[in-house]
Amino acid sequence: MSSSGALIEADIVVVGAGSAGCALAARLSADPGLRVLVLEAGRRDRLGITRLPAALLRTIGNPRYDWAYTSEPDPTRGGQSELWPRGRTLGGSSAINGMIYVRGAAADYDAWEAMGCDGWGWRDVLPAFRRLETADAPDATHRGGTGPQRVSALRWRHRLAADFIESGVACGIPRSADLNGPQHEGIGWNQGSIRDGRRHSAYDAFLAPVLGRPNLTVLDDVLVERLTFAGRRTTGLEARRGGVPLQVVARRGVVLTAGAINTPQLLMLSGIGEAEALRRLGIAPVLDAPEVGQNLMEHPGLYVQAEMTEPTANRETTPLRAAWHLARWLVRHDGPVSVPTAQALAFFRSTPEAAEPDLQFHIFPYGSTIGRGGKRVIPRRNLATILMNANFPRSRGWLELRSADPAAPIAIHPRLLDHADDVATLLHGLDWVRRMAGTGPFGAGLRSLIGVPPATAGREADLAYLRAATRPFYHPAGTCRMGPDAGAVVSPDLAVQGMEGLWVADVSVFPRHIAGNTNATALMIGDRAADLIATALRPGAARQAEAVLEAA
Repeated sequence: MSSSGALIEADIVVVGAGSAGCALAARLSADPGLRVLVLEAGRRDRLGITRLPAALLRTIGNPRYDWAYTSEPDPTRGGQSELWPRGRTLGGSSAINGMIYVRGAAADYDAWEAMGCDGWGWRDVLPAFRRLETADAPDATHRGGTGPQRVSALRWRHRLAADFIESGVACGIPRSADLNGPQHEGIGWNQGSIRDGRRHSAYDAFLAPVLGRPNLTVLDDVLVERLTFAGRRTTGLEARRGGVPLQVVARRGVVLTAGAINTPQLLMLSGIGEAEALRRLGIAPVLDAPEVGQNLMEHPGLYVQAEMTEPTANRETTPLRAAWHLARWLVRHDGPVSVPTAQALAFFRSTPEAAEPDLQFHIFPYGSTIGRGGKRVIPRRNLATILMNANFPRSRGWLELRSADPAAPIAIHPRLLDHADDVATLLHGLDWVRRMAGTGPFGAGLRSLIGVPPATAGREADLAYLRAATRPFYHPAGTCRMGPDAGAVVSPDLAVQGMEGLWVADVSVFPRHIAGNTNATALMIGDRAADLIATALRPGAARQAEAVLEAA
């Protein structure tokens, strides 16, 4: 013990036990000669509440499991602000998300490569995707069958989701047998990060099975306050665990895997960011990196409540039915309690002229509302929810520190509808919602789209609705952009430019958003980072890094 608190040493320190961090630490610690320390701000879920898929209705927005950020008023949407959930427990957001497993389109990663991110094309990332999963339908070219992450088909399907798929096909969206297969474009059944009817978080999949490794240490309830440096070399970090100071020495380096919100926050708290903004808060700049916290990308879209004529899953939430389904889950691990939020997904083009599928549908076989105290409730009505979002937003928001206090939440400025192209794409998406609502068999069972103006009201009414109703889809990315240019926060090898022994490996490195939910891509980034960091740690790599720093 030192006067400043406990002292811990490791070769590599991983900050954040979310999707990328768990995948990364599991692979790095497979080398017995490398001591790996993982630090997570949240506490472990000792009761196993998060493993119950339906429990997300109780964990999202709950400070026990969620950072529960609130965004700043968005002037592009009439001053709207809302909850921005981010997981705060072992497993990170994979412990509280909707368990939707989508890898994105091959073209997404080829676009990263075309932007100068060598090594991130589809041919490069596909082996990582296959290596990390065990899918229900593995094959020799696209899906994995031996990886730690279980990816399962639904154990319970609601009829209206099947009707939604058929209506999508009738509207011209190709039918897909596997949305993670060779053809991303299409409509089909969702797959979930679920094992035997239980949520299979990144912690459950990657870290929990290898906790017996003597060179791996995982600590929860650790709030990292700042990184420490010797010049431009990262030496470790300062933190608190349960209020007690903790000094961590990183002999080989630190990897930030805290996600699109917390990773840039920690960089800025440590003096890596826009120098003048840091000085105003009393933070001594270590590296002037103006793009840290910029380039915030989020999927904007609509959550449209649909009133149906036939019973939806809302009818399964009465006390008697809920008790029956919980008992069914405990015995058989199936039923409504065992499945992800979305039953079916679609990736499709807003117009025939669109170069790639720029819209996504989700269908939830239930609808919910916000009740007293901000709690989400499921009313006893026959509701379903059609979710429609833009895949490739051109609008950009940003993050900024409120103060130099590590415990103060960072300010999130979404600006979801800042770019006219996003507004145009979502207007086309609204047309698609109406098209699905008017096409059988799904449309045949629809009473109304709640709150959606009729098409006859005109585009001005649509635009007003869009400004009032557009919401984030909980897929923030891009705030530590990866690229080959001097302005990028990290280079394509995930090293923070201008620093030594510091990497970022999470969705904050996205140079462009992907068509799909982000959890699978976060796992892939963690897996790829293990190879890149192992290469950097080889003999001779340190001398090469020093030469780069001197040249800079």
